[in-house]
Amino acid sequence: MMKINIILPFFARVPGGGTKIMYEYASRLSEKGFNVQIYNCLKTPYYPYSKYKPFFIRKLISFFYDKNKPKPNWFSFDKEVKFNFINNISDDQVRDADIILFTWWALADPVNKLSDSKGNKINIIQDYETWTGHENLVHDSYKKDNITNIAISKFVYNIVKSFDSKVSFIPNAIDLLKFSCRKPILKRSNNSFIMMYSKEYRKGSEVGLKAFHELKKIFPDLELTLFGVSDRGEEIPDWITYVQNPNNLPELYNSHMFFVTNSLVEGWGLPLHEAMASGCVCICTDIVGHSQFIENNPGMLTYEPGDYKSLLNVLKRLLSLENHELDLISENNIKLVQKYDWNKTINQLINHF
Repeated sequence: MMKINIILPFFARVPGGGTKIMYEYASRLSEKGFNVQIYNCLKTPYYPYSKYKPFFIRKLISFFYDKNKPKPNWFSFDKEVKFNFINNISDDQVRDADIILFTWWALADPVNKLSDSKGNKINIIQDYETWTGHENLVHDSYKKDNITNIAISKFVYNIVKSFDSKVSFIPNAIDLLKFSCRKPILKRSNNSFIMMYSKEYRKGSEVGLKAFHELKKIFPDLELTLFGVSDRGEEIPDWITYVQNPNNLPELYNSHMFFVTNSLVEGWGLPLHEAMASGCVCICTDIVGHSQFIENNPGMLTYEPGDYKSLLNVLKRLLSLENHELDLISENNIKLVQKYDWNKTINQLINHF
């Protein structure tokens, strides 16, 4: 049985798009008979740890709170997947295996230094990860001779190709059985919007809130639901519903007509992908990270990133669409994302083993 080590930069106690993709790989590879072990690193280079959580505190938390088993409760794994904390990425912390999968640029150097016995090394590159700086180091992470680079979008692929001519492209996927259209768009609540909320600047939530504040003055009956992992921010007015760490995300998408994403940068845009599969009519920022959902999709409404007035104009235009137009856009969104199927993605990855 082929052994696969998956190394992550931290333990994700709350949902996150990049971690979710790695968990999907872990669980689906395990279902196919691979022996999968996930390692969560407690001392990751360049990670912005809080000064209130030095290494010994993180170590205590992993031991007493997590019981040395970093298995999140927000994701359903195949029962054979194993979980471990490691202090750092080194030969004495990681078992011998056939394959190493990892993600995040700062892991490339320590993974590259692991012995060949730890497995052939594959970097799943999920974004152009320069938002915290270190641009030269990010570029260097693409140049490791002993690491195979796999980009999850054409946007990321085109960047990495400048540094590694052998980079491969394997698109992200979602669970199309979980994220599907269960309620036709015209049977959903009129003027109902759903939007991801984050306190990260690059997610652009402030822009969305500003636009909806103005839109509410024009359409007082509109409904807006936010979802996210952060605590409810003080800037969210009472008329907006906020769902923290939702365990019913497919149902949330299916109970709203419209989905809005405000990201300033994205490697892929997982919530947008999920909303499209769920039949929502979507608005997204016109960024290259969303190009796979914008190109050849005339029904995707876009706006200038960071510009709430641009978003407001698109929202007003959206609310003027006829029912048959909304129905057609919903159907087109569903069809467009069917090609991003996990079976195809997993098989493409296995071909690199």
